[in-house]
Amino acid sequence: MNTFNNAQFFDFEKPKGSIKSIALIHKNMKPGGIEMLVVKMVKWFSAHDYKVTLFLYSSGGPLLRELESLEGVTIVVDEDTSDPTINLWLATKMLSRRIEEKFDLVYSFGPMSFLLSYLLPARKRMSGVYSPDSYAQKGIGGAVKALKLIDPKFAQKLMFMTPSIKERTENAIGQPLENAIFPLPLDFCTAMNPLSNSESRRIVSIGQLARFRTYNYYMIDIMERLIQIDPEFTYHIYGTGQGEDSLRKKIANSPARDHIFMHGKFKPSHKKAALQNTFCFVGMGVPLIEAAGCGIPGIVGKVNDRFGLTEGFLHQLPPYESGDSSSETSELFSVEEQIMKLLSSKEEYNRISKRERMKANEFESNHVMENFIKEAEFNKVSFRLH
Repeated sequence: MNTFNNAQFFDFEKPKGSIKSIALIHKNMKPGGIEMLVVKMVKWFSAHDYKVTLFLYSSGGPLLRELESLEGVTIVVDEDTSDPTINLWLATKMLSRRIEEKFDLVYSFGPMSFLLSYLLPARKRMSGVYSPDSYAQKGIGGAVKALKLIDPKFAQKLMFMTPSIKERTENAIGQPLENAIFPLPLDFCTAMNPLSNSESRRIVSIGQLARFRTYNYYMIDIMERLIQIDPEFTYHIYGTGQGEDSLRKKIANSPARDHIFMHGKFKPSHKKAALQNTFCFVGMGVPLIEAAGCGIPGIVGKVNDRFGLTEGFLHQLPPYESGDSSSETSELFSVEEQIMKLLSSKEEYNRISKRERMKANEFESNHVMENFIKEAEFNKVSFRLH
């Protein structure tokens, strides 16, 4: 691992060919969703013989341990916390002199890292958007203004995790965009070893226990009715968060309390055990996709919904969506009715399970990363600052 401060830079050797040298820019590698995406991308690039340089502009982090021994990977960390400011124009001039070859691709993960990416010479520059409010937050207004000043066409270089994030970003920026969707690349269990079981009565939710994730609450009410149909039903909640105390209180006061289990903090390594022998999954985001990718029917939760409504199973969502799509035209169903549909027959259960796995393939790592590289190679034009 290399470290640098504001007065110290580095050399870079670029291989010949199409896209072979890739720079990634992010804040740090403390555990989080985007950080796990960085890990996946770096590992995939390394396995496919790309030269990768990961720039971290605000310290390192424990996830770096997964990357330090990879072939073709250079990690550059700014550990000078005494002076966090960067003179953009001076640093640009210094970098342009020290790095004689351009990176084939520079990719960043937010407005600030996107702005910093213009310090590096690049043949192609792109940036991912992973939150609906990334370009609407008050705190990043200065970065967006600087991006507009430096590169009036910066918005054309964005990629979006989901169509709904794309729509929210268009509203924030004030212009329509025809940019690509770059969903999270994920890995699933093999088709020969699904984790689903139509005979099981185990229902699972995985995710942060935030109050806007209301499915954890209304599922307690649904469980009270499900155990009247079959007393074998159980509900397993994995995760911690600000809503934990109120959730425990609601469970303690429920007649279904002996059928509901809170398992606390969830680690990715526990995923297979948590999903083993599962009837269905209720939730959103990455855990929902991972469950569906293992053949488990995934019922999609809605944000801040008190009535137990859903847009259906994962396979019923628009392309690349994995949660509440925020579409005003979406047809809504009862979560309880979807569970009853799975109970109706083994044939219906298997049909839905198959469709869930097919939908999850939109997010399969090799498929997503190959499309990412194709998109990066499609447009060779890149704005230059130096």
